[in-house]
Amino acid sequence: MVLLISILCLIFPVMAGDKYSSGQPDISAAIVGSNELHTGEQMELTIALSNSGVFTMKFVDEGAITPDYLPTTALSLSAGLGPGDSPVQITADSQILGDIKSGDVVQATFPVTIPDSAQTGSYLLPLTLSYQYMDQATQTGIDDIEYSFKTVEKTLTLPVTIRPAVTLEIISVDSGDLNVGGEGHIVITARNIGSDIGKETVFVLEPVGNSPIVPYQDSIYVGNFPEGGSATLSYKVSVATDADPSIQYPLKVYATYTDYQGLPAETGKKDLSAGFSPKVTFAVISDPETLSLGKKGEIEVEYKNTGSVSVYNAQAGINIVDPFTSEDDQSYLGTIQPGGTATARFKLNVNGGATIKQYALDSEIRYTDVNLTEYVSDPIKVPVQVTDSSGGDLILPGFILILILIGGGYLYYRRKQM
Repeated sequence: MVLLISILCLIFPVMAGDKYSSGQPDISAAIVGSNELHTGEQMELTIALSNSGVFTMKFVDEGAITPDYLPTTALSLSAGLGPGDSPVQITADSQILGDIKSGDVVQATFPVTIPDSAQTGSYLLPLTLSYQYMDQATQTGIDDIEYSFKTVEKTLTLPVTIRPAVTLEIISVDSGDLNVGGEGHIVITARNIGSDIGKETVFVLEPVGNSPIVPYQDSIYVGNFPEGGSATLSYKVSVATDADPSIQYPLKVYATYTDYQGLPAETGKKDLSAGFSPKVTFAVISDPETLSLGKKGEIEVEYKNTGSVSVYNAQAGINIVDPFTSEDDQSYLGTIQPGGTATARFKLNVNGGATIKQYALDSEIRYTDVNLTEYVSDPIKVPVQVTDSSGGDLILPGFILILILIGGGYLYYRRKQM
């Protein structure tokens, strides 16, 4: 028997395993970066969670199996951030962060909003943690272990400070002088409803995405921007010719400034939108004018402003091509209100070898808007009818009349002879 046991020991050596008599996770949390928040701000608050759990006792036991779990590992850790008694708004649910071993650090990010009306001061945000850990491992056989787990729910607090800040309120947005393909101004009135005086304040206009609105200058300096104060900002912009006048295009506006500590600061971005009128267009509403071959003549063309804004200093021009020539191909129209009309007069010559038909000459209207910015309209067709000036179409009736007179005279002469 002794010999058999010795042989078995040589074939199956006794294994040694780790056993832990005590220990558990120790979770702490801290805000990554600054814990200062500003009124009117939307941001992401990142929290670092670290596990510093330690074993109070560990020993090696021959014949024991090393457990699959360590008592210092936080299993299925979840974290949820709440506002506590602060005005901070938190919309995200709890986040499941998984198993966190001792010595590991993980991060959880929560979107937060600090309302415009938030009172400045110091607050504590509660961070609720939930996890399990292996409390006990009992070996029931050569290779079987029964585990006992404990559930832990605890709340940590994270200190934050809401600092005085400039907070924007958009009072009005006006883009009334803008139209497709034109230039104009977006006029914004903003008020400081925050608790700080903005020094060296600069307002920035920011188009969103692939916007047809292009600012000529996207920043305006206003200097001091006190609490309760307001500023009117006029940004000159251009609008692409393919813009859709039925759409309100989104924009953002924000301000950079020097805060009460003398440090650079930036307000939250405010959403707004701007629309504009359709493109200025014109149409010819007069009937086609008629000119004779080889002769000079004057045509009158009545134009109608089919757009939705007035045009100023309008001047019509006509594009002269063969068989026409001109001594006067420009005509002043003046101001044309939306739906209004104006008549242009052009002097044209028609070559004698021209084909008798109706021609369509291109014309255009140069004009200025209310800001004296110059534009040129799209081409406008002007119909002109060319006719035969020789009276060839009267030869046959005249010849017939002469034959009738000759015939009548001959009959009269015969009667006289009789």
